[in-house]
Amino acid sequence: MSLADELLADLEEAAEEEEGGSYGEEEEEPAIEDVQEETQLDLSGDSVKTIAKLWDSKMFAEIMMKIEEYISKQAKASEVMGPVEAAPEYRVIVDANNLTVEIENELNIIHKFIRDKYSKRFPELESLVPNALDYIRTVKELGNSLDKCKNNENLQQILTNATIMVVSVTASTTQGQQLSEEELERLEEACDMALELNASKHRIYEYVESRMSFIAPNLSIIIGASTAAKIMGVAGGLTNLSKMPACNIMLLGAQRKTLSGFSSTSVLPHTGYIYHSDIVQSLP
Repeated sequence: MSLADELLADLEEAAEEEEGGSYGEEEEEPAIEDVQEETQLDLSGDSVKTIAKLWDSKMFAEIMMKIEEYISKQAKASEVMGPVEAAPEYRVIVDANNLTVEIENELNIIHKFIRDKYSKRFPELESLVPNALDYIRTVKELGNSLDKCKNNENLQQILTNATIMVVSVTASTTQGQQLSEEELERLEEACDMALELNASKHRIYEYVESRMSFIAPNLSIIIGASTAAKIMGVAGGLTNLSKMPACNIMLLGAQRKTLSGFSSTSVLPHTGYIYHSDIVQSLP
């Protein structure tokens, strides 16, 4: 197929999507999140705290404190009376779900900050370790000493042996410059903040999943507690989720990437949290 034919096919597909309507048009269709490939950020600041302010925010501290309180006094099934949304813990669960989205955004910002600052020392590492958290852990482990790649047990827990070998060879030929003590301290601070935020995100996931058996037992059994927690959070609560048409539920968590004019034939349409759940992925 020629380039002109591919372009024509994409235009026809876009026209069909605009003409075709969703079932249950009286309901508002959940918004599909537009994901930019690169977000324009001011990364010129000295400290990561100038651009990443969630960790020190009052809202973050309050939600995490409430989560710890409720974890220590888990309610029994016999104590759950009346509508689940009337329980004070339900509000905390919804807020915790929303907080995980903010943490994800904050981790992306910190990753870009670290990538921008560390490119002075090892610019090739960004392409060798594409995963954000693996990149952050690798930067924290290596610092200025790129010769740490060889026979490093900590690095073996982060990257595969093949990746470590490529990183080691590339590090020996890199044109990067040594970082100052001050620059290393800023990078260390950013890496620590990212890893602590990631730990808090997993703590929230564990808490919400542990409560889903009380809040939505049937849904949790079918698609798993993790996926149930995610779609309930995006829907805005259990009541909103229960009133939503089935054709809109599959769009929850869907992302429309802006590919700047490139072909969208490889992008799977209408694939949200349900599509990526175990029950769907395990089907032949």
